[in-house]
Amino acid sequence: MVRAALVSVLTFCASVAQAADRLPASMLGKWALEPAACKEQSSELGMTVEPRAVLFYEHGNTITRLVRLKDGSWKGFGYSVDDQGRARDSITLKLVGDKLEVRGRMYHRCKDGA
Repeated sequence: MVRAALVSVLTFCASVAQAADRLPASMLGKWALEPAACKEQSSELGMTVEPRAVLFYEHGNTITRLVRLKDGSWKGFGYSVDDQGRARDSITLKLVGDKLEVRGRMYHRCKDGA
């Protein structure tokens, strides 16, 4: 009986998302919707991922709580900030090969100096 209860607890713990204090290093850096857009990071096609923020052209997300989901993606909870102000928001990031999926869009990693 005790063994069955222990197995149930361990199974439950394994299925729960894991919390973290920052996005993984593999996601950090400059990204763009098209490789050629890496030269123009200040355009609408660029994105910068920092340990606790995701920055786009004229808006971004500040992450106050971060959770790794079962599918390997990371969900950040916090605030979005744009010219309209600040609002509670969440953002999910997932590495797919050498690309990063954010809000249904695939971003290419920009090389240093691009």
